[in-house]
Amino acid sequence: MSEWHPFKTGKMERINKQLSAIESRYKIKILYACETGSRAWGFPSPDSDFDVRFIYMHERDWYLSLSRKKDSIEHMDGDFDITGWDLRKSLLLLKKANAPLIERFRSPVIYYAQPGFAEDFLALVKEYYSPTAVFFHHYSLAAKFWSVLNGQQEVKLKSFFYLVRSLLSCYWITQDSALLPMNIYDLMNKIDIGMRKQLEELIQLKAGVGEQYLHPVEEWMPDWINQMWETLNSSKENLGTCNRGFDELNRFFLATINRYVND
Repeated sequence: MSEWHPFKTGKMERINKQLSAIESRYKIKILYACETGSRAWGFPSPDSDFDVRFIYMHERDWYLSLSRKKDSIEHMDGDFDITGWDLRKSLLLLKKANAPLIERFRSPVIYYAQPGFAEDFLALVKEYYSPTAVFFHHYSLAAKFWSVLNGQQEVKLKSFFYLVRSLLSCYWITQDSALLPMNIYDLMNKIDIGMRKQLEELIQLKAGVGEQYLHPVEEWMPDWINQMWETLNSSKENLGTCNRGFDELNRFFLATINRYVND
């Protein structure tokens, strides 16, 4: 592995070493690695995990086997949660406009990318982006978190912002056909300044407390959330879909294998 671009901290150096070790252990080539989760979403706590996600490929012959093989790698080490998806798996997920995959190519923290890969994959993401699929991914997440938080007197800010981010993501999609941003500050560009200020104050608070901190539910919180539900439920039709087939994905898959297999 070469040309890593980590931040100059001990944590980033450890991520660098662990990814290099994974590459050697599994005999794979990492094509792209980035941060996801709260550190990339813009609302980390001091004790937030590092959620590292990467895309990798095998040697060409690995893909010629008739048997099904494991197409993901999971590695946990303390506050490092590292998960990788095989290139073919990633492209099949892109065909379905998989939201977690798409957001990886919007991450503000990129640890590594083979030359040209991130740019080419992002171009493919834009071709296969389905606002409807991404909307309902976040809509279901928001509904899940709200079913737990609704009616509570205190909430974990982590859970609250998971809910908020999904609501904001849904709202963005109803307002803009552009690729969904990953960072919550970009998502908040679509809401009024007063509410943005309220949320920013809580983000600043979260940055100084642990993830187990319980925050009293303020009056504006359920009011705003219920207002968001009303808006989304009246705007969730005809958001746009993608009907592209496999041809471009197949071409990208073969081109990537041929391009990087001997690097």
